Amino acid sequence: MNMGKEAKDLRRFFEEVKQRYPEELVRVEREVDLRFEISAVLVKLDRAHKFPIVIFDRVQTVSGKRSVFPLLSNLFASRRLCALAFDSSVERVGLDYDLRSQNTKTPLVVAKEKAPVKQVVRKGNDLSLFDFPVPLPYHMEGGRTILGSVVTTVDNQEGTVYNCAYQTLRLLEPRKATVGLGEGTHNWERYRERVENTGKGLPVVAWIGHHPAACMGALTRVPIDVDEYSVIGGALGEPLRVTPSETWGEKFLVPADAEIVIEGIIPPKERGRHGLRADYARYYSPETLRPVMEVQAITCRRDAVYHDIHLGGRDQDHLGGIPLEGSIYRAVKQAVPTVKNVHLPSSGCSRFHVYVQIKKTAAGQGREAIVAALSVDRRLKHVVVVDEDINIFDDAEVLWAVATRSRWDRDLVVVPNMVSTTRDPTAYASSSPELAYHAYTVAKGGIDATMPAPPEPFEIRIKVPDEVMDKADLKDYLGSEALAKIPLDA
Repeated sequence: MNMGKEAKDLRRFFEEVKQRYPEELVRVEREVDLRFEISAVLVKLDRAHKFPIVIFDRVQTVSGKRSVFPLLSNLFASRRLCALAFDSSVERVGLDYDLRSQNTKTPLVVAKEKAPVKQVVRKGNDLSLFDFPVPLPYHMEGGRTILGSVVTTVDNQEGTVYNCAYQTLRLLEPRKATVGLGEGTHNWERYRERVENTGKGLPVVAWIGHHPAACMGALTRVPIDVDEYSVIGGALGEPLRVTPSETWGEKFLVPADAEIVIEGIIPPKERGRHGLRADYARYYSPETLRPVMEVQAITCRRDAVYHDIHLGGRDQDHLGGIPLEGSIYRAVKQAVPTVKNVHLPSSGCSRFHVYVQIKKTAAGQGREAIVAALSVDRRLKHVVVVDEDINIFDDAEVLWAVATRSRWDRDLVVVPNMVSTTRDPTAYASSSPELAYHAYTVAKGGIDATMPAPPEPFEIRIKVPDEVMDKADLKDYLGSEALAKIPLDA
């Protein structure tokens, strides 16, 4: 494969993984039941601390037929593979993602015949959402939900500013699904504006399956008047290739190198049951009424892969967490210029906890970092600030810093009644008329687990000299075979 000329897409990323980390792309060739069995495999992999990309070759459609689409999951579960997607490292991928996404690139329009996603086109009675292998992941799930869908709208004025977000599609009928538009999101504002000003429905596209950098680029936090196709191009490191849609032509462009594109219209008033469903907090979201999408066309590659997101695991954690790390880093850096890194650990669902690593040069910097971090995203709830000698990618080290470097009468910051998300189980609905509709609040805060700034003295941490640690290789002492047989401990 000529990696230098081909556009970045899911296939190209698979080739990179095969070359660099072939053991982290696995296929399940036996038939697997969409009802719970796929989740059972992925949960067991999570619990074994193994995070390969998994392709299930033999699955059925929602209607019970043999699916022509293999099912892909765990695309984002390995932080190492996420780093590969951005030519980065495990430690810096969140920061490098942020730098890339700020370097926007204008999309490249290509003809339909040059767009792989146009190889198969289905319209009218020839299409059905039930032809996809949509899993039923958990025991109380209220229906089949497409989780890997990047829902995209275009502005109602010039029609050149695209907004993208991962928003779920709950299947209702072969050509109808509810869309998980949350009040206040950019796509929701486009919908509200369209209905109020014209009384017409909102054109919408959901694309499934692309290079991981493109997928994460869809989660970049930018103002509503910034074209997110350009932001995705920045994340990719090359312009996003787009092509005219089947329904609206050049008035609505779609990603040319996606695996699948679903085109539809959200009518002005119709609502449907967006039933009980699993979410990133590892609980079930309550049933709500959401806008309905009426599907007009489905296009895909001839050998398209159906991309699903594994809820409640590292797959979902990294997809949402890595794009947020860079935003937090930028905010903290304005308050504490000596910040080194930030990390959203899976122990906080990569949404609720954030670890901030700083080089402390003055008293009070820990508190400043806490306040700055909490301002970035309403889902953030707990901030732990540590020194630069602490590995923020190791929960045990961070908790050791909390245990040995913090005094809660002095280092604990608590801010009551901050706006939160409905998906925080401890949040409660606010009765304040000053807060927006459906606002939830919760107490938030942080712990300054840093040592006192110089010249104030503090205990010296034990340490093996770096030159000795660098030379010591366990294989030289234990042998490769014996080392491989030692089981991982909890």
